Amino acid sequence: MPRFHETLNIFKHICEAVIISSCLWKYDANAFLFSLVNKPGWGPVKLSQTGQYSSNGKSIYGCSMYGPEFGGGRDLSVKNYASSNTNSYSYLGNTYSPPSGHSYGSSFTKSFLAGSYYFQPNEVEVFYETT
Repeated sequence: MPRFHETLNIFKHICEAVIISSCLWKYDANAFLFSLVNKPGWGPVKLSQTGQYSSNGKSIYGCSMYGPEFGGGRDLSVKNYASSNTNSYSYLGNTYSPPSGHSYGSSFTKSFLAGSYYFQPNEVEVFYETT
């Protein structure tokens, strides 16, 4: 399984809703994922909540027993102790838009962010806006 420092894939999530520990989904109409470095031939891309089931109201999930999850179909799921296992995965297109020209469920879409469906991050960053 690829590790980010080996594949150099860089992606992040922007959300106003703070990750919570009470095991609840939060909705933020302005939330999005973005990818700075990804598959060859693809520049930086913003992935808005325009996926197949974007009306589900599930931008981000926070739970003290799990890592953060983004999108109702687990478009991006970062598991506990993520830097020491390959249980994290991405499955774009449910809540967050898949890359242009690709659809939810395709192998390209599953491997777009990290280079493979399952991955092992060495660092996770989630940004949120405060007022």
